Amino acid sequence: MPEKRVYCLEQDLLSSRDLLHGIVESATDAIVAIDERHRIILYNLAAENIFGYKVEEALGQDLGLLLPPQVALKHRKYVEEFLKTGRSPVLGRIMEGKARRKNGEIFPVQISRSASRINGHWVFTAIVRDMSAQKEMERRLLESEKLAAVGMAVSRIIHEIKNPLIAIGGLVLSLLKKEESPDKRRKLELIFREVQRLEKLLSDISNFARPLKLERKKVDLASLCQEALEVYRPRFEEEGIAVNFIAPSERIEILVDESRLKEVLFNLLQNALEAMPEGGRVELEIHPDREKNRVYIRVRDTGPGIPEEVLKQLFTPFFTTKKRGTGLGLSISLKIIEAHGGRIYARNHAEGAEFIIELPYQTEDP
Repeated sequence: MPEKRVYCLEQDLLSSRDLLHGIVESATDAIVAIDERHRIILYNLAAENIFGYKVEEALGQDLGLLLPPQVALKHRKYVEEFLKTGRSPVLGRIMEGKARRKNGEIFPVQISRSASRINGHWVFTAIVRDMSAQKEMERRLLESEKLAAVGMAVSRIIHEIKNPLIAIGGLVLSLLKKEESPDKRRKLELIFREVQRLEKLLSDISNFARPLKLERKKVDLASLCQEALEVYRPRFEEEGIAVNFIAPSERIEILVDESRLKEVLFNLLQNALEAMPEGGRVELEIHPDREKNRVYIRVRDTGPGIPEEVLKQLFTPFFTTKKRGTGLGLSISLKIIEAHGGRIYARNHAEGAEFIIELPYQTEDP
């Protein structure tokens, strides 16, 4: 039989200890009780899992250990008010609020509070439910609904603009075939390039706004990365950029949408190419971490690096430092990687900048 936990600092505050032990330990929500001095006197296993503190770390500590500073101050005033008046605006109600984990993370909770008189002392008990996952689901649902509405509006607008653009492009090409004047040809070519640029912008906006549907299959990650590199290798060689590919000897197979992941790699390789106009080195590395069940793909360059103020906005839609960029390449890449359950981020290193793709080491459909 497992050693019984000790929850209470004052032995005479709790009766029927075995019954209490079973109820408290089996609860899936955190159960935390404090005394009249705001000290934690009861703290169950679920509280350990939610807050990160072990029972021996929490018992005897002020409840402020588990709360953001302003919330802790307000809570102490509630206790003081109750001890003076016998009334409190929070007792007997289910409310939402904020709590704090051991690592400093502030997270949303649902909490119900009660007060009990035991052996002449007041004990205040809270049942705390971690709402992080539910709030994240709600946020994603709201975001999806907004994106769907935006997507429908954007599709209509793009349709109205794209058709005239195609017609203009066709007419310009027709005129180019017949025009002999160098000056007029130059102007027509300029118009045609601008039409192409606008068509590319509309295509990027459409891809960004459209709901993403993945067609996953098991893919050899090294082969996929090598194929992406081979597409760009001639351009790297032309610009005097050396290419280095690093992959483990073992075969790494994961479940991904092959064309979508290639699209992300093309974006990152294009960024590396543009970061080194005077030559340099680009490195693409695959690093599996089986313990964390993750696979990392790193694209490094030896360019000038990324200014801190730019780093913060890199994945923001329509943000770009390029004269003719749409500012959607990295936003679309972020959308693709997040749809795979991964993440993508950028940082500077000793010689330049690197983009890191983190993907689940997943080989079968969930």
